[in-house]
Amino acid sequence: MKRIALYLTITHLAFTCGVAVSSFWNGSKGKPVNAQIRRNGAKLPSIDVNRDPLPPVSTITPAPHREVVFGDGRLRLVTHQVRMESERLHYKVDVSYPEIVGTKDSHIQNLNREIEKLVAHEYQSIVNPSEAELRRYKETFPSGFNSIDLNYEVRLATNSVLSIYFCGYEYNIGAAHSAQYSFTVNYDLTQRKKLELSDIFKPKSKYLEFIARHCTEELVSRFVYFSEELSPRTKNFESWNITSSGIRFNFDACTIAACGEGEQEVEIPFTELKPWLNSRTLRQMMH
Repeated sequence: MKRIALYLTITHLAFTCGVAVSSFWNGSKGKPVNAQIRRNGAKLPSIDVNRDPLPPVSTITPAPHREVVFGDGRLRLVTHQVRMESERLHYKVDVSYPEIVGTKDSHIQNLNREIEKLVAHEYQSIVNPSEAELRRYKETFPSGFNSIDLNYEVRLATNSVLSIYFCGYEYNIGAAHSAQYSFTVNYDLTQRKKLELSDIFKPKSKYLEFIARHCTEELVSRFVYFSEELSPRTKNFESWNITSSGIRFNFDACTIAACGEGEQEVEIPFTELKPWLNSRTLRQMMH
């Protein structure tokens, strides 16, 4: 019994010393100048560790999105999630974005980088606050956090077109509530280029007038709207997606009506858009 007790005591001491040595070794490593999140060799924005003695927790893990297969079955959309938080720098980030896998084609890799760049831009400002901003947070909102929550939805993924809708909520310290916003990526896989709204309509046609009129007629039945924000101007219809049956226009909260109405969507069927669609769009979407 004495031998067993002695053996247990020595084992416990060895384990304790091992933990202590491990903690000392990990804690004694020098901090890098910039901590960066990496995924498949691609860098997301750097975080200045010299200004943050306790580096924020930063991880990229798969998010619970359904995997989408498209492009004759050879392409897949998988989801990545960026989660970062720093008490000292007063920010929280929770972002999901897609990556196309299944090919090494340069145009697809360029699109992946473009999507990653668009997403990273959304939280770049809050993860790098100025010293003046940090002083203001400490003095007025010591427990407050700036935050970005961004997710996405695949509206269409075929052999020829990929259309993705990004919806985000941004909160700035001191604001009464968060602000909702959106942006989109529409990509022609056959032409290997991002699509602008003008790319799918006949040149010099008055498609914007039709879109504005259609959206107005539908939205007026829901609430009192801001007429200027539905005038036939390209900037008023920048957030749009191609779907299997038409074009869906996204209107962020507070842009066309009172904030309490929330974000709105209007989808116009291809059958109604047909007189304004160009021949290429008609071949791709109407068959």
